[in-house]
Amino acid sequence: MVERCTSPIVLLCLFSFSALTLAFSPCPLTGLPLVRNISEIPQDNYGRAGLSHMTVAGSLLHGMKEVEVWLQTFSPGTHTPIHRHSCEEVFIVLKGSGTLYLASDSHGRYPGKPQEHFIFPNSTFHIPVNDAHQLWNTNEHEDLQVCIRGLVRASHCSESEIPLLLG
Repeated sequence: MVERCTSPIVLLCLFSFSALTLAFSPCPLTGLPLVRNISEIPQDNYGRAGLSHMTVAGSLLHGMKEVEVWLQTFSPGTHTPIHRHSCEEVFIVLKGSGTLYLASDSHGRYPGKPQEHFIFPNSTFHIPVNDAHQLWNTNEHEDLQVCIRGLVRASHCSESEIPLLLG
């Protein structure tokens, strides 16, 4: 008869070893480590001064099929273009403040006068499918930083393609 050792110390050691192994194991989709340092992830501004965009997780870089996670930072006074997506998005405001402009009508070519929503640290909001929207950093002294979760099929349109009446 074989005795099994189930002392809490042995179980804790096994759990710790498993957690360490998992943390340093490559992601099966891409060979990247499962746990990464966010400060080492490449950033881009896509030609927009004052923007820093980082794809934390997503299809092109990480082989994911269903989700994108972005970290975006906007300098004071900067903004996104007016755009819409074929998927929902969820935002978390990590720091700073600003204004979300959300179309009042998402079904027509001309979305109409947008609704203005003040956003602030620790606030969260979602953008419904196909709703034209724009995000502005209206804080004169601090960057606006948001974490965004959406589906892979996000598409962007130029400001001239989606007229949105501001003001």
